Amino acid sequence: MRRTRDADHEAFDPTKAAYRGGWSRTALARHLEGEGIEIGPGHQPWPLPYEGASLKLVDKWTADECRALFPELGEAAVFPEPDVICDLDADGLAPFDDASVDFVIASQIFEHVANPLRLLDDIHRVLRPGGVVLLLLPDRRRTFDQARSATDVEHVVAEYQAGVTEVDDAHITEFMEHTGPLTGTFAGLSREEEIELHRKRSIHVHAWHEEDFLAVLVHAIGDMGHAWEVVDAVLADEDAVEVDPRHVFGFVMRKSTVTLPPEVRARRFEHVYWTWFHEWHAAHRIRGEYLMKPLRRFGRRVRRRLPGLR
Repeated sequence: MRRTRDADHEAFDPTKAAYRGGWSRTALARHLEGEGIEIGPGHQPWPLPYEGASLKLVDKWTADECRALFPELGEAAVFPEPDVICDLDADGLAPFDDASVDFVIASQIFEHVANPLRLLDDIHRVLRPGGVVLLLLPDRRRTFDQARSATDVEHVVAEYQAGVTEVDDAHITEFMEHTGPLTGTFAGLSREEEIELHRKRSIHVHAWHEEDFLAVLVHAIGDMGHAWEVVDAVLADEDAVEVDPRHVFGFVMRKSTVTLPPEVRARRFEHVYWTWFHEWHAAHRIRGEYLMKPLRRFGRRVRRRLPGLR
């Protein structure tokens, strides 16, 4: 069954599009059109508010299995039934043919897989020329990964070359050592039981921030021949009202239809990204200064009335 929002689009309401701090899922959806897939939607599938976009949901577990694995989310968490059951570690995106989809959504997925470069390679394979991937990851500095070291390029290249298809105990124990024991619903488990539960539920196998993962993408372009180009990007924003934008960064990339030497495309990708990065920070500072002006005026009025505060 293909899931589409074409039949029930709401009329655009500009009052709902007001800036709320950080990025928004709805805004990023403007890059998605045609027929796509979302990998691992969990209980929060990506919204498609704009006409002309439809998708299939791809997950490792059925909705019932998800509810059993994540009881701490409670009854309020509604898991949609996936259209395609697929184990990314074992099978990659094998159910999908080459150049068969217009877009792929991978929101907070890459940190969970055993072989990130293999998944990125498979996404590149299934995308049609001109297709788009929306790739989002948790910023390790803003999550329970903050005590962990960044996963470097050499690490993921070694996993790719070795053909890794499962998360080993070494990754799970390293995760446990830096994030602490489970609490709440799963408190009191033995070490062996905790390792097995983590294996079933999936952990943050790898940890990055934007510069760490940029290096992975540059490697994929320069050394693996991927034709990615930067379309847009997002950074974690502590001022955001919504939850995800406070701790998630990401890239919107297009599979280019233009042929360039890999080394040229890799340098271009990096150059374009850092240009965007510095422009984003400049705009963020301007926005902050604009929002602070009323507070500064209020402060001046207070100081005039209370001379002792000068």
